[in-house]
Amino acid sequence: MLNKNDVVPLYIQLQRIIKEDILKGEYQQDELIPSETQLSKKYDITRTTVRKAISNLVDEGLLRREHGKGTFVSLRKVNYSIWNFGGFTDFLKKKNKSPISKILDEEFLTMDGRPFYKIVRARGVKEDEVEYLTIDTSFLPLDLFPNIDNNDFSKASIYNTIKTDYHINPARVELGVYPMLSTPKTKEIFSYKEDTPLLQVKGTVFSDEGIEIERVNIIYSPNVEFKMLTRID
Repeated sequence: MLNKNDVVPLYIQLQRIIKEDILKGEYQQDELIPSETQLSKKYDITRTTVRKAISNLVDEGLLRREHGKGTFVSLRKVNYSIWNFGGFTDFLKKKNKSPISKILDEEFLTMDGRPFYKIVRARGVKEDEVEYLTIDTSFLPLDLFPNIDNNDFSKASIYNTIKTDYHINPARVELGVYPMLSTPKTKEIFSYKEDTPLLQVKGTVFSDEGIEIERVNIIYSPNVEFKMLTRID
């Protein structure tokens, strides 16, 4: 229930409750949520307070209003964070989404005197149609992961494979964020036409023992929304 003695405004408290219920699957995609009157009675607050909470969730893209029908869950747009890139498959499954990967390129090469397996994948979500969110390039050292190329990474998760088959746990990542220009390839994969500045992330993933296990380069779709939360000391 809401805490009326809390310094956090009641509409924010309600907003958080509804958002949590949506993300936990209490309300499914396209499901009608309780009316303003019902929520007002349930939480003993005014309809104005309920309306502010609902409006904020509509602005976030979690709800949509349909005139004369009510307010429905709307989870079609995925807000993807650069900080959870390492668990793309698990991230989408937690949101009750169907992750999809398309292999664009793969090859073997040598970097710094070590053999690597390079794989490039377009990664996204499949609903009524496929929407790709990232183009991921992974460089995996073959001295750590022999025969890893035998896996079908259009279906399998690289990180789950590393954990399960090679007993190595990804634990830390060092990242740099860089701007880049659109290319014919990004326009085709992400389905946009105008020249649009994009963001890419480059970095190195380390195991819990501090061993380099992957080099990554990830290009983000212009439809991806970036949000960050940090503490000011």
